[in-house]
Amino acid sequence: MESSSFIIEFLCGAILFAVGVRVLKLALRTGGRHAWLLGTYLALSGISYGFYSIPLIFDLGTLFTPLTFAGRVIYSISVYFMLEFTRLAFRSKQVWATALVYALMLSLTVGVSVSAIRGDWEGYGVSNPWFWCEWLGYTLGPLWVGIEGILALRNARKRVRIGLCEPIVANRYLLWGLFGIFQVCASLVIVQMYAGYETEHAFAFGPDLVLCGFETLTAFMVWLAFCAPKLYRNWVAGGAPSVSSRIGS
Repeated sequence: MESSSFIIEFLCGAILFAVGVRVLKLALRTGGRHAWLLGTYLALSGISYGFYSIPLIFDLGTLFTPLTFAGRVIYSISVYFMLEFTRLAFRSKQVWATALVYALMLSLTVGVSVSAIRGDWEGYGVSNPWFWCEWLGYTLGPLWVGIEGILALRNARKRVRIGLCEPIVANRYLLWGLFGIFQVCASLVIVQMYAGYETEHAFAFGPDLVLCGFETLTAFMVWLAFCAPKLYRNWVAGGAPSVSSRIGS
């Protein structure tokens, strides 16, 4: 596995962290809980990428295992904020959504804890049944994000047509849904990568390249959703009048 792929992973983490900080600054101004949850998730997720990638970019010797395990723990914590944001934003009144948050966090916590106790500190052991508890915890969460994003997009597009929603808001649902879907795809590739690592004691270049592609796409979706340049926002608007102008006409 080439170090360039780890550098790409680090840069993706830096993007997630930067967007997370921006969302947290918004939370400081507005006091909105949604922004706090989302910003914390993105910032912690970005930090975890650094803990994973830096030991693989540089030869850190005995620090490799502690740093990668720290990355696992930080990412596991970040998943809670992603799940809670999704519940609050899309299913705040649904009892099953609260139960899902706790179930996935329990699966993730048990998977990481028991795997570590059994000696699998890096989390690469797909033959370890507790690996799958952890994997389900961080895979089903983004799947939920993807589903909710696409469902919200369908409703938002209907409102756009009658002037009750800005096109950029509907587009943000699309980007957030794609973020979740690409995260799931990355998790599927991780299984293949880790299976190869368990037998060959090295990451295969092909799956790693695919993983880098999906991680780059997830970072790009987040950047477009929350830090889109004016050119992109104008393209999404397509020259259509804003909701406020339609209402006032």
